[in-house]
Amino acid sequence: MSQHGYDIMQVCLEGHKITDLYSEPQFRQSACEECGSDTIHQCPKCETNIKGRYKGGFSGSGPDVKDFCHGCGEPYPWADEAGEFTEVDSSVLDDELVERSVSQYESGHYQSAVQSAFIILEERVRDRGGFGRDIHGSDLMTESFTPDDGPLSFGETGSEQQGVMFLYRGAMQSLRNPASHRFIEEVDEDYARDVIHTVNLLLRLMETNTSSNASSKLEQHPESGVVDSDS
Repeated sequence: MSQHGYDIMQVCLEGHKITDLYSEPQFRQSACEECGSDTIHQCPKCETNIKGRYKGGFSGSGPDVKDFCHGCGEPYPWADEAGEFTEVDSSVLDDELVERSVSQYESGHYQSAVQSAFIILEERVRDRGGFGRDIHGSDLMTESFTPDDGPLSFGETGSEQQGVMFLYRGAMQSLRNPASHRFIEEVDEDYARDVIHTVNLLLRLMETNTSSNASSKLEQHPESGVVDSDS
């Protein structure tokens, strides 16, 4: 039975997630396939159900296993004594991401942090590719990274270039759009942290691989809809 729109998660005593859809019996297990440990779906202290997948949320891998009960605050059996949480490592991140997105993440505004991260990516792609503001989102990524003709396309082969285009376009469609167009309960600190690092990787890949080829491609393909970067 779900609580407050959430299904229930089943986890083994070593912290391996069995299922976040406990309401569907076919996904349950009495013992963990990875380590053989017994499984639980409630907090041993207060018997609150472990929060699982949000009903009605977007599809994906579902929430990560948490170390502490949201009902009583006590650690679950698999939590280490230190209860350490892997924070965003600002030292390896893009400066603008740290300034705009990480600050929101650290203040608990996780959906805003995700939205800001993708605004940074979109603006950086637009500026580097010389595009105007009449194109945005997945369309901008497609035009920017289209194999051969895209001003920001990179890769040793055609298939690699196509994969790069799908990577950037897919990030916009699957990671940015849900969090930008509606309130999503699953945008928690883990999801926001992972998105920030994903966007950081996309920025780094683009800036590493397009430093010298973007302007030359703009000159070769003026018909692609790219505006002159000096205008």
